[in-house]
Amino acid sequence: MMHSIASVYRGLAMGVIMTGMGADGALGMEAIRKAGGMTVGQDEASCTVYGMPRTCAEFGILRRVVPLQQTPTQVLQAVGYRGKK
Repeated sequence: MMHSIASVYRGLAMGVIMTGMGADGALGMEAIRKAGGMTVGQDEASCTVYGMPRTCAEFGILRRVVPLQQTPTQVLQAVGYRGKK
């Protein structure tokens, strides 16, 4: 799915990788980054299991690493949300 998003949306794509075991999201996240999209990963301190975000961080795939609580803010910033007026 992430590969498809990267190929269609290119620099407008965004991938968020959160707590979990393994490395199965790394290739998709890498595709989004290489296409110019935004990649965000959950930081180690707020993860229950720091497997998937760690793999992405170690391979330099993530543009930003944030605590879980800041993830919604990152998504809103990426889409240019300015809040209610």
